[in-house]
Amino acid sequence: MSTRSLSLVTAALVGALTPPALRAQTSTTSPAPYRSWSDRFTLGGAFGGLSGAANLNTVGTADWRLGWIGSIDGTVWLHRNVGIRASGSWAQDSIRGAALTGRGKFNKFNYDADLVLRYPIEAGSATLTPYLLGGAGAISVHQLDASDTWSKFAGNFGAGLEYRFGRVGIRAEGRDFVYKFDRYGFDKTQHDIAWQGGLTLTF
Repeated sequence: MSTRSLSLVTAALVGALTPPALRAQTSTTSPAPYRSWSDRFTLGGAFGGLSGAANLNTVGTADWRLGWIGSIDGTVWLHRNVGIRASGSWAQDSIRGAALTGRGKFNKFNYDADLVLRYPIEAGSATLTPYLLGGAGAISVHQLDASDTWSKFAGNFGAGLEYRFGRVGIRAEGRDFVYKFDRYGFDKTQHDIAWQGGLTLTF
């Protein structure tokens, strides 16, 4: 028998005699980030600022003052680079230069579903992940000290960067929420720009 044939027979016998549990252990301990079910879900929470990017009238006398926004979200990773996120946020800002009955301050509640595209970069024991996201949902706007609450379809898109070490990560993200603001004598496509920082937990 040739040396090559003997090597092939030996390899086949070793494979057949290796216990299944040992083979499974070997396969699960090999590096395969984001492939196990323990890396399929991410929860996040963030807080930051909110600013309206567009004036509400053509002469530019009515505009939005700087506000705040807080949000929570959950992401299911369908693939190492692709996920589906559901999120909700509570924001508050105010209109300056507009004649309104009551206060010019508003609560805004956003709820949406988004597609997330990411590119994880391994950096030693940590992971640096830039990502893009976009989707659609709705926004409910409530004027403080008034009974008026109204809801509109809202789209959004944005980008972010996550630095993850182990299960815990920190995240910076910017998003543009787009909807129609057609109340109080205005008729404008509104852009609410949110920039936030927060924490993530992956499991």
